[in-house]
Amino acid sequence: MRSDLNVSERISALGDEISEQFSDLDPQDPAHWPPIPRYTMLVLVSFLVMGLCWYLWVSDSYGELSSLNEQEVQLRISFSNKLAKTTYLNAFKHQRDQVRLQVAELERQLPEKSVTNEMLTEVNRLALLRKLQFEFLRPAPTVVNPYYAEMPVKFSLVGGYHDVAAFAGDIAHIRRVLHLQDLSISSRPDGLLTVDGTLRGYRQLDRAESLRQSATKGSEK
Repeated sequence: MRSDLNVSERISALGDEISEQFSDLDPQDPAHWPPIPRYTMLVLVSFLVMGLCWYLWVSDSYGELSSLNEQEVQLRISFSNKLAKTTYLNAFKHQRDQVRLQVAELERQLPEKSVTNEMLTEVNRLALLRKLQFEFLRPAPTVVNPYYAEMPVKFSLVGGYHDVAAFAGDIAHIRRVLHLQDLSISSRPDGLLTVDGTLRGYRQLDRAESLRQSATKGSEK
């Protein structure tokens, strides 16, 4: 390039030289291209390779980031659920303790096997106080459950309407756990009522019965 040219002429000459180097390029033989096109192609290819590598790396990282975000959401939900459960834990423990106390109180009300006759004597006494007459008071076979035994007693009772109702109230308020079930009421010509039904009492298991129940539960497992 001539040194006696001014700046604009030099720029124009440089542009012409660059344009001349980019003309008539053989795409099948880039190794013999002039320096400027060859270096320009090298830079473009380098940027293209780096861009492709960056895209692949970012894609893998984005997939991993998405997976981690999903795990974070699941962990937040799980934490919220567990936190809600712990919030009510004390209330659940209090309810459990109340239930245990109620069960223990009911168990204390269950008589032992040796006081079954006393229970029948108490029932007969209450009937006499209400001027009622048992036609029969017949114990049925004991039903043994896992934690207690049922003592059904078949009975037939004769008395007035109000006396029978008062007797039922006495049975409901007796300390021992007793239930009147399967009641059948019929009237008599003399104006009294005949009440047939089952008086069901409950008692604790004796040692032999407890051992049998434990053995039964063990065999079921």
